[in-house]
Amino acid sequence: MDALSILFGLAIIAVGGALGWRINQLEKSIHILKEESIQKMDEQRASNNSSLVAVHHTLASLDAGAKTLLSTQPQLEGRIMLHSAIAKSESVLDRQGVSSSDLKEGGQKLVSAVRDLVASLQGDGSLESAPLDDVGLSTLSRRLFIVLDKCGLGPADLALNGLECRRLGALAHSVGENKWALKSFECANLQIPGDTSCLKILENLASHVGDSGARLHWLEEQLCLAPDNPELLRSHAHLMVNIDDAAAEKDVKRLEALGIDTPADRSLLSGLRERAGARNEALESLDKALEEDPTRVSDWSIKAKMHLEMGEMDEALIAADACLSLDRQQGEAWVVRAHVLKHRPSELKAALKAATHAVALSAGGSESILLKADLLAASGRSEEGKECLESSLLSNPMDSELRSAMAAMALQSAELQKATDLLRSTPLESMSDPSIHIQWGRLHLASADLHRDGTGETDNRLLLIAKESFDEALRLDREQGIGWLGMARIQRRLGDKEAAAISLTRAQRLLPENQPALATECALLALDNGKISEAERLIENASIYDNRSATIPYLKGNIASARGSFSEAKSFYSEALTISSGHSRALLNRIACSMAMDEAHLALDDCNTLLENAPSLHLARLRRAEAFMHLADWTQATEDLDLVLENNPRHSHALTLLAGCNIAMGRPESAELPLNEALRINPNNAEAWHQRGLLYMEWGRSDAALADFEKAAKADPNHLDARLYIAASQHGSGAWEEARDAWAEVLELNPENEVARHRLGQAESYLFDTISQ
Repeated sequence: MDALSILFGLAIIAVGGALGWRINQLEKSIHILKEESIQKMDEQRASNNSSLVAVHHTLASLDAGAKTLLSTQPQLEGRIMLHSAIAKSESVLDRQGVSSSDLKEGGQKLVSAVRDLVASLQGDGSLESAPLDDVGLSTLSRRLFIVLDKCGLGPADLALNGLECRRLGALAHSVGENKWALKSFECANLQIPGDTSCLKILENLASHVGDSGARLHWLEEQLCLAPDNPELLRSHAHLMVNIDDAAAEKDVKRLEALGIDTPADRSLLSGLRERAGARNEALESLDKALEEDPTRVSDWSIKAKMHLEMGEMDEALIAADACLSLDRQQGEAWVVRAHVLKHRPSELKAALKAATHAVALSAGGSESILLKADLLAASGRSEEGKECLESSLLSNPMDSELRSAMAAMALQSAELQKATDLLRSTPLESMSDPSIHIQWGRLHLASADLHRDGTGETDNRLLLIAKESFDEALRLDREQGIGWLGMARIQRRLGDKEAAAISLTRAQRLLPENQPALATECALLALDNGKISEAERLIENASIYDNRSATIPYLKGNIASARGSFSEAKSFYSEALTISSGHSRALLNRIACSMAMDEAHLALDDCNTLLENAPSLHLARLRRAEAFMHLADWTQATEDLDLVLENNPRHSHALTLLAGCNIAMGRPESAELPLNEALRINPNNAEAWHQRGLLYMEWGRSDAALADFEKAAKADPNHLDARLYIAASQHGSGAWEEARDAWAEVLELNPENEVARHRLGQAESYLFDTISQ
C-alpha cells in the first residue's frame, strides 16, 4: 500500500471521527434545548393557568355584579337589548346591498326590544310620567326614534296596546320628539276611543306644536263627550275667535244657556258681536260710496239687508226699491221687500209678488220659499202654497230646512202620514241637520198620543222612542232651543219633573221670550206640580203671543179641570177642538169631563169620533168601555176590553173593568181570574182590590172581603166605596171602636154622607153605653 493511500485512509478516518464527535455534540445541544423548552413550556402553562384562574374570578365577579344590578334595576335588561337592536339596525342601515332577510330580522328585533322597553316603563302614560332625569334612557330614546323613522315604522306598526302607546308618547315628548308623541297618543286614542285624558294630552301637544287645526279637532272630540264642560267651551271659544266668530259666539251662548257664563265670557261675546255687527260704521261707508256712485247695485242690496236686520223697515224698503230700479234681477232686494211688506195687510199682494220674484231668482233660500207659501195661504190660495213647497223640495231634496218646516206644517194639521213620508225620504247627507231629528221627535210624540193605552209601560216606551230623536238633535247642536223644549216635554210626561225643569230653563235661555210653545210647556209643568195659579199666569202670557193655537184653550181646560170646574173645562176643550179637530188629548180630556158630569152618552160619542180618526188609540177604546159600563151595556164594554187586552194582556185597569162586567152580567166565577191577574201586575190597583172584595162578599167570604177592602183603602186613601164597606163590616160585627174610626174616615172624604153620620152616632152611642156599664 503506498503512502498516498495510507494518507487518504487516515484522512477519511480523521474526518469520520470529527464528524462523529460533531454529531455527538449536536445531540447533546438538542437534548439541552429540549429540556429547556419543556421547562419553559411548563412555566408558561403554569402562568397561563394562573391567568385563566384570575380571568375566571373576574368574570364571575362581573357576572355576579351584573345579576345584582339587573335584579335591582330589571329595566336595564330591556335597555341593553334595545341598545343591541338599535346598534344592529344602525349597522344594517349603514351597509350597502343589505338583504331583505337581514332587514326583516333587524326590524323584528327592534320591535321586540321597543315593546320590552315600553313594558318596563312605569306610570299611566301621562306627560308627567316620563322619567325626565334618566340621561341614559334619553340618549337611547333619541337614537331609537331616529332609527324607527329611517325604518319607516310608526306606533301602529309596533303592535302596542293603548297604555303602551301612551307610555311611548310620553317618552317621545320627554326627549322633544313631539311628532312621535302625537302619533303615539293618536294610536292610543284609536285603541281606547273616548279616553278624555288622552284627548286632553293630544290637545296640549297640538297646542305645543302650534297646530290650531289639530287642537280644534281634539277640543271638539272632548266636547262630544262633555258638551257642557265650561272650561272646554271657553277654550273652544277663544280658539275660534280668530277662525270663526259665529262658532265662538255659539260656545259663549251655550255657557249663557247653562247659566255659568262669567264677566270674561260676556266680554268676549260683546267683542265678537262688535266685530260682526259694526253696522253703523258699515252704513256710513255705504252711504258715502252711494253718494259718489248711486248706481252701485250691490251696495243698495247690502244697505237694504242691513236696515232690515236693524228693524228699520222704511229705510230697508227705500234701499230695496232703489236697488230694483237699477236691476230687477237682484234677488236679495226682492227678499227684503217681501219681508218688509208681509207685515202690512194692505200690501199683501205686493209682498207675495216680491216673494215670488225672490224664489224665482233662488234668493233667500228656504226662508223665501216658506214666506211665499205663507203669503199664498194668507191670500186664500193654500193649495198653491202647498204645491210651491212640494215643487221646491222636489227640485232640491237636500234642503233639510225646507223639509223640516214642511214636516212641522203636516204635524200641525195632524197629517202624520205626510210628515212621516217627508222625513223618511230625507237623503242620508241631510240627516246631520238637527231640525230633521227634532221633527222626528215631534212625530213620535204625536204618534204616541194616538197609540196610548193608559198604562205607563206602553206610554213610556213610545215616549222613549221620541226621546232618542231629541237626544240625537241635541248631540248635533246643543244650542237647539226647540230641541231642549221637546226634551222637557218628554221628561215631564215620563214623570221626571226635575229634569224637565232643567231642560226648560235651558230652552228659555236659547229661545226668544215671545215663543208661545215655551210658555205653554212651562204652564203644563206648573200644572203637573200642582201650581195652578202659576200655570194660569203662564198661559195668559202665552195667549198674548199666540191666540190661534189650540194649545191655549186646551191648557185652560186642564186648569179648569184641576180646579174641579168640569163644565168650564169642557167648553175650553171644545174650543180647542174647533181650532184643531185632530187634537186627541183635548178630545180625551173632554171625554173625562163628560164622565165626571155623568154624561156618559156624550162621552160615548166623543170616543166613537176619536176611534174613527185613531183606531189604534187603545186609551180611547178603554174610555168607551167605561162609558158603555156607565150605560149598563156590558156586552159592548166587554168587546172593547177584549180588544184592549189583546193589544196588552198586562193592562191591569182593563182586567179590573172586565171583571166588573162579568160580575154585572151574573158571572162572578169568571171575575176572580182577571182580578187576580190585575193585582199580580199592579198590587196598588185599588179598584181591583175593591172589586175582589165585592166578589168575596157575594160568596159569603166576609173576612177575605174585608182584607181586600182594607188593601184598596191603603192603595188609595181616597177610595170612598172601599172605606164605606170597611165601616159597614166593622159596624155589623159589633167592633164599635173600629167602626167609629172607619165612619169618621168616610166623613172626612164625604162630609155630606148622611148614612156615615148616622152610623157614626150609633157607634159612639154603643161605646158610651159600654163605658157607662
